[in-house]
Amino acid sequence: MAPSRGFLALGPPGGPPGGDTVVFIEGDQIEDDDTKDSLGLERWHPQSHLTTMRQLFPTASLVVCVLPTTVAPGGQSCFGAFLPAMTATGEPLGFKPAGYKAATHLAELLAEAKAEAVAARTAEAGAAPAPDEPSRAGAGAGAEAAAQAGDPAPAPVGEGEGEGGVVLVGFSKGAVVVNQLLAEMAAHEEARGAEAGTSGGVVGAGPSGAAPPSLTGGAGPGAVGPAVARPLATALAGARPALAPPAAAAVLDSIRAVHFLDAGLNCRGVHLTDPTPISHLAARHRRQPLSLVLHGTPRQWGDRRRPWIAAEKDRFLALLAEAGLPAEARSYFAGQPGSLKQHFDVIKEMRP
Repeated sequence: MAPSRGFLALGPPGGPPGGDTVVFIEGDQIEDDDTKDSLGLERWHPQSHLTTMRQLFPTASLVVCVLPTTVAPGGQSCFGAFLPAMTATGEPLGFKPAGYKAATHLAELLAEAKAEAVAARTAEAGAAPAPDEPSRAGAGAGAEAAAQAGDPAPAPVGEGEGEGGVVLVGFSKGAVVVNQLLAEMAAHEEARGAEAGTSGGVVGAGPSGAAPPSLTGGAGPGAVGPAVARPLATALAGARPALAPPAAAAVLDSIRAVHFLDAGLNCRGVHLTDPTPISHLAARHRRQPLSLVLHGTPRQWGDRRRPWIAAEKDRFLALLAEAGLPAEARSYFAGQPGSLKQHFDVIKEMRP
């Protein structure tokens, strides 16, 4: 596997301080030269995706492109820094929230990206990088530069005065990171409710409150997709989750919008279909507003070889509606045959 690739961050110029932080999460990587040439650099390169997000979210104060932790030989992205378990090619083996792994890592990543943005602002009058040139994450380079410039260390994301929220955009396989964060958000909300002595109802569950086996990764009736991974289980049976650590909790509470951008996998787990965490996400929405948008193309939603993508999308939307959590689906390139170019073109065509 290739080594960790970290992230790309695009700070100033752009939206004013206090705006949202947009987090774009990459999908599988294009590594063979023929496909790269066929698609063109602007479609497949992460730096291009970063620039596009800046254009789509002009008032954001920071835009971050999360790259895979490792890349398997075939270009499959593996997000080991976020997921508790996965296959050798990065397919999720569950979205269990214990330890709040994804939120903890995202908090660290955003703190470093924010420090780099602060350092870039202080260097604008001198030999600063070109305005549209993204900075690669280093081993605390941004924080060190800010300290040398005499700036105070930036507050953790979600804790700064007048700071905006976090907008997640999970592209293609990057949806697995979004799902893990949603599972952790639900667990944190459940723990908050337990401490306050409240609990939310579970939508779509059986008489005992448990989800049917086909919704938790078991081979129940109506289960779709290969059985290589069972990523729909989101909690440990009988265990009540603990509150997230402060930095992770701050990130989870700061997330205000979630975009699934042409999400797809080679196994089940494209979307959460367990009603229990969705009930807790609805409780989170009542406490702090949360919106979800599913953007899709025929490449994913119309793929007959992977029918679980459309099935999970429909189930997810139905559960969200039943729980009272605002969500919508936006279709692109309707009536056209699915293609890889179309899959990447939706990044620019996305309607936030």
